[in-house]
Amino acid sequence: MAKTLGSVLEPTADARVDESSPQHPFRSALMVTFIGYVVLAALMLGIGFLLTHALDGTVGSWDRHVSEHFARHRTGGWNDITKVATAAVNTLPVVIVAAVVVGLLALRRHWREAAFLAIALFLEITVFLSVTFTVDRPRPDVPRLNSTPATSSFPSGHTAAAIVLFVGIAVIVACLTTNILARVLSALLSVAFAATVGFSRVYRGLHYPSDVFSGALFGLACLTVAAIAVRAASVRAARTETRAAPGDEVPPRVRRIA
Repeated sequence: MAKTLGSVLEPTADARVDESSPQHPFRSALMVTFIGYVVLAALMLGIGFLLTHALDGTVGSWDRHVSEHFARHRTGGWNDITKVATAAVNTLPVVIVAAVVVGLLALRRHWREAAFLAIALFLEITVFLSVTFTVDRPRPDVPRLNSTPATSSFPSGHTAAAIVLFVGIAVIVACLTTNILARVLSALLSVAFAATVGFSRVYRGLHYPSDVFSGALFGLACLTVAAIAVRAASVRAARTETRAAPGDEVPPRVRRIA
């Protein structure tokens, strides 16, 4: 996954752009991000309404069975582990970690990687808020180990945020280093932590399994859209620089993106 998304961040020499309609690199990224928001919101709304209506008797029945099973078999050790895992991806910690990572990348002039993570997190937050209040799926009817926010059960925002943040960082590591050990460790840790967060949300009675599965796919989709948006901006900036006459001054902002 990291290799696939990482390759999308790199502009290709044979990319075809309509030369008759010049477009600012940032405008290309914004357009892809906007289209991605519309598509992701529509898909997540469709999945949410399927789970709460047409599939409530099948998938919904399995969801309730799993939630009740975990509620009956809780232990002190797993209570502590899942408490830490779910608290680590609350809104404030995620925003702080993402801001630090984006800031460090910007200081090192890794503009594409910084934009990639920022766009992915922006998509995750905006689509999640648009979907969760519309679908309004009730949370599992079991004793919960956390206080619940105003948002509904679908999708799992914590799982999506964990995917975006930690898998996103693993993708960035894969783009910035050729060290095999660093790449493998970052990939394994990101997957392990995201899986732990998803399990924790079900274990603690906050989400159904289908909410977590949907949240994981949603997080990966946000990363994919962000990678495509950054690649579109990079290709446009490279084309702009190529079309500039030898004596022309290329704007510094375009040079940095290219």
